[in-house]
This record gives sequence, C-alpha cells and structure tokens, in this order.
Amino acid sequence: MARPRIPADWIFEEDVIKNSPSRKAGVNEIDELRLKREGIDIMKQLGQELGWKLHTATGAACVYFHRFYMLHSTVEFPCPTTALSCLFLAGKSEDTPKKCKDIAQNALRIFSQVFRVSENQLVEDTMGVERVLLQSLKFDFSIDLPYKYIIMYANEFKTRRQHDQAMVSDIVRYAWPLVNDSFFTHLCLAWEPQIIAVSLFWLAIKWSQHEEINETNWWEEHVAELTSDKMEAIRHEVLDYYTLMNANAGPPT
Repeated sequence: MARPRIPADWIFEEDVIKNSPSRKAGVNEIDELRLKREGIDIMKQLGQELGWKLHTATGAACVYFHRFYMLHSTVEFPCPTTALSCLFLAGKSEDTPKKCKDIAQNALRIFSQVFRVSENQLVEDTMGVERVLLQSLKFDFSIDLPYKYIIMYANEFKTRRQHDQAMVSDIVRYAWPLVNDSFFTHLCLAWEPQIIAVSLFWLAIKWSQHEEINETNWWEEHVAELTSDKMEAIRHEVLDYYTLMNANAGPPT
C-alpha cells in the first residue's frame, strides 16, 4: 500500500487525511474515528493514572498516535496497543519516563475488557509497536502543543492589554478543555499548534461572552493572514466531535 509523503512539519492536506491508510484498508470514516478516539481515551486515562498532564507527555503521545496512523492502518496495528506504545515513548521523550511494565499493569487494571493478554505479552506487544513507531516518526520527537500559546495569550491579555484577570481566567477556563478535546480530532494533523491555539482561544472568547475582545482582531499579531474562515473550520471540527459523541455542543464546563 502506498503511503503518503510525510511533510517536514507533519501537516497534511485534508484529502490526504481523509484518504488515510485505514480508509485504504477498508475501514470507513466513522469506524476509523471511533477506533482512534478509543485509543486517545486510553492514553488520557492512563496518562492521568501515571501522573502526567495533557499539556506534557500525554499530549505528546496523542500527537505521536495521530502521526503513526498517517503511515499505518488501524487494521494492521490495533489502536489500544499503539496507544500504550505512544505513552511509553512520550514518557521518555518528555523526560518523565515510566517502565513499560508499569504502563501495562495499569492498562490491564483499568481496561481489562480491552487488553485480554498476560502482562508479559502486553509488555512485549507494546515494545514491539514502539519499534515501528520510532521508525515511522523517523526519530523526530519534537512536539509543539497548543497549550503554551494559550498561556502566552492569557498572560498578554492580563499585562500588555490590561484586561481584567477574572475575565482572562474565564476565557482560559473555556479554552483549556477545548484544546484537550482537540486531540480527539485530526486538528493536529491539519494545522500548526499556534493556529489551533489562536482559533480555540478565539472560540473561548466567544463562548465566555467577551466578544468585544475579538473585535480587536488580536490574533493578527500572532498569526499572519489568519482568516475567520480558517478559525471557523477549526471551530466546526471541535463542535462536530461534540455532536458525534452525543455530548453537549455548547461551551465545556
């Protein structure tokens, strides 16, 4: 099966994302999204159990996971085991390493209905997929996550723009879970982290009912030529996730 050309920045065109190896292997779009989201959920829950945050190792693992499936199908490599391998690698790349055995033990305890093998077998499987993951990523472990930009915008609004601290905290309260939930989508494959951060901060401003801030076009200082159409496209992808998961499509709490 022909694999897509990997851009230097790991940002893909929409048609390439939609024509993923999983789709070529016969997995329909809904099932592919479901399988990937189950893998992301495993990483989020296990990451929390391991004491990691989404804005550090767990977030890096989620990006590795999405990148991996631009080269391999969910048929060839089931998402649950790949999720463990991504966590194992991210722990090392983000300087918070965990033993593969510890990851496997927690996975067997929390997801006993998913992983139906022995601990030794799960460790072996996880390390085996990690070897493929390393080669697939071409040992490129550099990850830039949107969270640092959310913090940067918040600090700027509080200092240089002199907005009320309570107002800014309210905006961040909306923005942070939006970034968390963006990992359940393909946004990290389609857009640079700063564009994701700007768009979700823009959406958080709207949802927190501080629309007057967006009237200043504050994002132009950070991302050149970013149109409202592009931000709307990112907004819709996040909202589509909420709708598909039968969640409340309104502001997160």
